[in-house]
Amino acid sequence: MNNNNFELREWQLSDVESLAENANNILIWNNLRDALPHPYFEKDAKEYIEMVLSQPKPATLFAIVVEGKAVGSIGFFPRTDVERISAELGYFIGEDYWDKGIMTEAVKQIITYAFTTLPLEKIYATPFEFNIASQKVLQKAGFEREAILKQAAIKNGKIVDLHYYSMFKSRWLESVEIRPLNKEDLPILKDLLYEAIFIPEGVEPPSRDIIEKPEIDVYIRDFGNKKDDLCLLATIYGKIIGGVWVRTLADEIKGFGNIDPETPEFAISVFKEYRNMGIGTVLMQHMFDLMAHKGYKQTSLSVDKANYAVKMYKKLGFEIICENEHDYIMVCKLGN
Repeated sequence: MNNNNFELREWQLSDVESLAENANNILIWNNLRDALPHPYFEKDAKEYIEMVLSQPKPATLFAIVVEGKAVGSIGFFPRTDVERISAELGYFIGEDYWDKGIMTEAVKQIITYAFTTLPLEKIYATPFEFNIASQKVLQKAGFEREAILKQAAIKNGKIVDLHYYSMFKSRWLESVEIRPLNKEDLPILKDLLYEAIFIPEGVEPPSRDIIEKPEIDVYIRDFGNKKDDLCLLATIYGKIIGGVWVRTLADEIKGFGNIDPETPEFAISVFKEYRNMGIGTVLMQHMFDLMAHKGYKQTSLSVDKANYAVKMYKKLGFEIICENEHDYIMVCKLGN
């Protein structure tokens, strides 16, 4: 997990020195639970990293890395029993890295990771009432203050309120944006095309060079140069997580779902960790609207009979018009 300014990665024992250097700060300790030692020595950093590395996968605690140095920590703590659909968020970053926007982006990345890795419905954080900077980070990341827990904690001998901020999975999904493909996005089509290949359960995935085959490459080759080329991308916090595209494939190499020279063929792909969240349905509905607006009457596709997506296609209006041994060819009338 990274952007241009920092990276979130799993902890390494080589991070001991930089972790101790950044965590040994009374200003940081004042905003965290007393479980964080102060002063914070390298032995404390080593014990913490060893504890994290001993935990079962998937990882939930990560280093915030800037220019190769671990300068902070962020992670979430899944609850148990009846609260197992919730997790508490925790984080800090070295003072030299405050007010640079790093923590807000780190929070966005970690909640995306959390919601796509574990069956969570809610992530929450409880900064002290006086920790205004942390509250602003949460607000900028889309969290909402759900409650003020009166006199719920004690820090430095003073009883204080906790401000309870939360992010629901449903609200996080509202951050998904659908936008047109830009020229600089073209390389992502190769990844989307590979992810669109149906792989039955228990079957070894093919090598990536399968998309170089002419009958598959034709779906993206020189995309944007055909008059019927349309593509929409789904993004969350600016990261591309899926796409839907159509083009007419009725030339020498025809598409698997080609039915005539006028009907554009549909292709859709959502990266694995973002599937089963309704993103594919939203992408398709946006494409239907775009195609109808441009005057197209129908679109087609080919789908493996064993593909779970058949049900989604039918629900969205696709109908089977013919089939072969392995695939259905489906057509959707637009504007209905």
